[in-house]
Amino acid sequence: MNFSSFKYLFSQGWNNFKNNRIMSVASVAVVSACLLLVGVCGSVVLNVNSYVKFLGQQNEIVIYLKDDASKQDIDSMERQIKEDSDVSSYVFVSKEEALNEQIGYMGQYGQLLEGYKGDNNPLPASFRIHIKDLTNISQISNRFSSMTGVDYVSTPTELAGVLIALKNVTYYTGFAILLILFMVSMIVISNTTRLTVFARRKEINIMKFVGATNGFIRMPFIVEGLIIGTVSAIITFVVISAGYIYLYNYITTQATGFISTLSSCVLPYKDIALIMSLYYILFGWIIGGVGSALSMRKYLKV
Repeated sequence: MNFSSFKYLFSQGWNNFKNNRIMSVASVAVVSACLLLVGVCGSVVLNVNSYVKFLGQQNEIVIYLKDDASKQDIDSMERQIKEDSDVSSYVFVSKEEALNEQIGYMGQYGQLLEGYKGDNNPLPASFRIHIKDLTNISQISNRFSSMTGVDYVSTPTELAGVLIALKNVTYYTGFAILLILFMVSMIVISNTTRLTVFARRKEINIMKFVGATNGFIRMPFIVEGLIIGTVSAIITFVVISAGYIYLYNYITTQATGFISTLSSCVLPYKDIALIMSLYYILFGWIIGGVGSALSMRKYLKV
């Protein structure tokens, strides 16, 4: 297809979009509403996953050491922990540091524990470990339990299961909503294009009889669908961006109580702006282009 043909087909698609103003505006409104819900759903899913990841980083595996563990055993443990690919960070807490922590937690009553310093200290030394993926927490815990000098390993297995379940629920729910909205948008675009095609069915039949290919006939309608998808994507992106920036600024600067604790795990707008814009354009084009193409199939059979 040469440039003049492409220019003609694009101009025809643009004319279809302008001449069917009422249906075009209705299509843009419905597709924008669907994309708006997709954007809200996607933003919620991304931030819930970020929050789950944040909570996972706050929970740690604690390896308590035996009182008779030698320095060689401790050094060997630290080396294995440091080289473990599932470990994101760790810290060693000596018996003295553990007791001082407890004294600090008790505040004015901490002096009651002063007599346990030195050889009377009943608290064990430990390694506190943060892991990268909570789904492997049981296997990692068992691996640490087998190391020489380990008394027992404290693992937040139940909490990890809750976090993983929450992440899966948000992921599959978001995907289901996305699929439903996609189908609704496709139906709206298809119906809009079908009305235009029906009004021009005689013209299409004549074009077929004089040798026009299906692709040549279909292209203006696909262009019309792409224009509707693009306009809808731009409108929705502007609305979602403004809303997200407002909420982000509120949570990070003005919110109090529980909402203020979310500020450390809410994704900054600049981290998702590019991917959001690309997905909106791509989603809009798929809805518009594919919906238009599918709606013409029976009218091209002459």
